[in-house]
Amino acid sequence: EDDDGGDSYVTHRQVHAYLGEYLQEFGLDEVIQYGTTVEELSFVGDGGAPDDDGRAPIRVRYTGDGTSGERLFDAVCVCNGHYGKPGSPALPGLAHFQGTALHSIAYDDPSVYAGRHVLCVGGRASGSDLAREISLHAASVLLSVSPAPKEGAATALGNVALRGRTERVDEGGAVLFGDDGPPATPDVIIFCTGYDYDFPFIGEESNVGLRFVAGERRVAPLYGQMWHARNPNLSFIGIPHSVVPFPLFEVQGRAIAAELLAGGAGTFLPPRDERVRSAEEDAAAGGPKKTRVEDTHQLGAHQWDYSRWIAKLAGLYDQELEDHLYVNEQLYNDAGSDRGGGFPGGPDTYRSTRYVRDNARREIHVARHGGDAYAAP
Repeated sequence: EDDDGGDSYVTHRQVHAYLGEYLQEFGLDEVIQYGTTVEELSFVGDGGAPDDDGRAPIRVRYTGDGTSGERLFDAVCVCNGHYGKPGSPALPGLAHFQGTALHSIAYDDPSVYAGRHVLCVGGRASGSDLAREISLHAASVLLSVSPAPKEGAATALGNVALRGRTERVDEGGAVLFGDDGPPATPDVIIFCTGYDYDFPFIGEESNVGLRFVAGERRVAPLYGQMWHARNPNLSFIGIPHSVVPFPLFEVQGRAIAAELLAGGAGTFLPPRDERVRSAEEDAAAGGPKKTRVEDTHQLGAHQWDYSRWIAKLAGLYDQELEDHLYVNEQLYNDAGSDRGGGFPGGPDTYRSTRYVRDNARREIHVARHGGDAYAAP
């Protein structure tokens, strides 16, 4: 049973401190080269002949601290995240808007919106969180969601009101929505519209052959959303989104390490042709829900079976891992139900919920909002 007495919903400062402690625990400071920017990544030659396993050495060109250079690596794992390049939709008529427009990446202090009328475009995690925080200071907040709220559903709480999809800005600077409500004239528009995948060290003329078109939110061709389909000595951690990051990253990292240790001849990956075919099918499928191109890497509730598949493929799956994943899934489901039951942009009382996990018994114990406790099987 795991109960350290701490909060379950940790702050960004606590996560930062944890990562620092992790770095010290495993001596990672000694192998990290700070102050260095990777400028270009490419395969030596053409990336390998068509009949081999595609493990050409990888050339990395870098700059930093007044120096520059190149190094060759047998393998490279890209872990640059996907929350650095804002993805802002092309809102028709935005040039007519007379206020301030920004992406949520530039948001920091809600108090700067005191007394102002703010429109948050996007009703997922960022939009809901920003609407809630800003509402404590602003005169009013509109939260634009898609689809529009269902008939009979609550559309306002305090000074936060839900609106349908933001459609355009008219010539007079008013914002029009895809619902039956009137136009709005906010002082500020904040686009809470997610991010694009970006690998600035892989240019259009690179022989890496990686596709990541702005707006598509899709990286291809990847086998298992991790390995370059043609050259598996180039791998990626953290491409899937709408997941619990650390548990998934751990499984991915262990699988990549296991494949590298196995070597080309001992790889557990399928042959190149099968990897490429599978990767292209995944890239065209619209994600696990078979919806849109933009959902290619959106796992959500599918993340647990994905982790099981990766672990089994790499020979890492055992009862201990299954118990760990099972309890993680119960935590995810309970937290999602707890959070999803409230008004978007409303009070975040779910953050006071405290969990105690018990892998051995495959259950979680929940203390809900300073009140009752119960066991979720």
